[in-house]
Amino acid sequence: MSENNKESQLEIKPTTPSSSDHGPTSPELEKEAVQDGIVLIPKPLDDPRDPLNWPFRKKCVILATLSIALFAGYAAPFCGQLNLIQQSKLYHKTVVEITYFNSAASAGLAAGGWFFSPLAHKFGRSAVVFYALLGCLAAQIWAPLMTGKGDYWSYWASRLVAGFFGMVCSVLGPRYLVDMFFLHQRGRVFTIFHLALNFGASAGPTFSGFIARNNYWTIEYWWSVALLGVAAICVLLFLEETTFDRTPGAVNMSPPKNYLANRIQTFFPFLPGNTVVKATTLKETIRVAILPFKIAISPVVLLIAGFDAISFGFYVALNALTPVWLQKPKIAGGYGFDVTDNAAFTFVHWFGFLFGLVYGQLVSDRLPLWLASRKGGAWKPEYRLHALWFTNLFLMPIGLGLVGASLQYNLHFMVFALGHFFVTIGSMVSIPVTVNYIAECFRSHTIEATIPVNSMRLFLGLSINFYATEWVAKVNIGWFYGMMAFFTVFAFFFLMILMFWGHKIRQWTPFGLGSDEEGQHVVEGKSVNHHAV
Repeated sequence: MSENNKESQLEIKPTTPSSSDHGPTSPELEKEAVQDGIVLIPKPLDDPRDPLNWPFRKKCVILATLSIALFAGYAAPFCGQLNLIQQSKLYHKTVVEITYFNSAASAGLAAGGWFFSPLAHKFGRSAVVFYALLGCLAAQIWAPLMTGKGDYWSYWASRLVAGFFGMVCSVLGPRYLVDMFFLHQRGRVFTIFHLALNFGASAGPTFSGFIARNNYWTIEYWWSVALLGVAAICVLLFLEETTFDRTPGAVNMSPPKNYLANRIQTFFPFLPGNTVVKATTLKETIRVAILPFKIAISPVVLLIAGFDAISFGFYVALNALTPVWLQKPKIAGGYGFDVTDNAAFTFVHWFGFLFGLVYGQLVSDRLPLWLASRKGGAWKPEYRLHALWFTNLFLMPIGLGLVGASLQYNLHFMVFALGHFFVTIGSMVSIPVTVNYIAECFRSHTIEATIPVNSMRLFLGLSINFYATEWVAKVNIGWFYGMMAFFTVFAFFFLMILMFWGHKIRQWTPFGLGSDEEGQHVVEGKSVNHHAV
């Protein structure tokens, strides 16, 4: 299929856009709301400002910009993950205590979203993304300057700050995606977007390991400074606000048509009369800041967060502790790798991401649409979760078991690598699926709903370093990972509860905050083999 043909299938223009500020969908739009057997949900308005009507190339540029920013933001906090020995000698700490820096980064990743949501409501999402990237860049300059013997906690704080600012796109990005793409496209778009998250967290240590292999550890940070600068420039040049209210009678903002004026208005909202979002009061901003806490107690969020905390948390813990096992001498039960060997080993994650990307592109939309077609074409958000049976109930537990067996019985490092490969696939596939699911359960509060899920997902991973040694001492290294494998199987039951009783559980959402697209007719006919891609 040619590029133009692909674009014509994706860019579905329901009618010739008009300059009207608001109004109900036109009759012509209603007639053209089906493309190749797929109903367009949500139905775009007859308005060129509606992001659903934007040209597909423009959507792809914004997706690429967000992905670059997400990659840079998640690579930065983990740049120093592999160079344990040099820092251990510098700060006079044990190797395990050096891994606490990874916990600091994870704590920052967990905390940032709670602050960025009200700021985005006040100043616009794009401006918050831009200045957060600059904050992360400053933290990356701060870290390699901490070369004194007493700088342990200052360096620790730099990792916390890098995580705090670096995670901005992981909570604000999903809202861009649901604003620009139709329901039948979101599974693949979320997979591409979250590839940047996983790839960044893995590529940071990989690149830094090769850069610093024959040098002092401070050199491994400067490439990320350059990358964050490039990401910030891309955001400044290409990112646009996608806020658009499709409620009948709503009045939406009209950004300047002049490119330079548009950039100034978008990224300097603190200037008088300069805003791309509707004016808001302090009371309304405080209400938005409180919303994530209200959503956090929703049963559907707690179940998804419980699954993510265990499955993704163990993936984070696996990455944080693996350098310890790889660089431990063979006589002590490790593999005797140096920093360069360790960096090369992380390529196994890249293969896992590639497999997860292909799997997500093939399954994350097609399987839910196929399930909907079997139910008369009606949509349920829970159809998304069925994509995880193979990756998270089968591959991930087996992967953790292989990791434990490799360390317990001194198996070849390729067995250890195969375990990492399986666990990486589970992580790569599960995050976009669960975030997409939560976004579709809280369509009116996408950002606020992803914040508690993002934070709870990291709690286990950021804390496990502090008690890993005691855990291993009580069981042994094999059962340390073996227990993780059984816990991931247990966590999958949270998803099964939602698969079977999700409709009822979503009705228990407090404060009337839930809003979804259940029951809407998404599939015309019984075949989804030729739906728009």
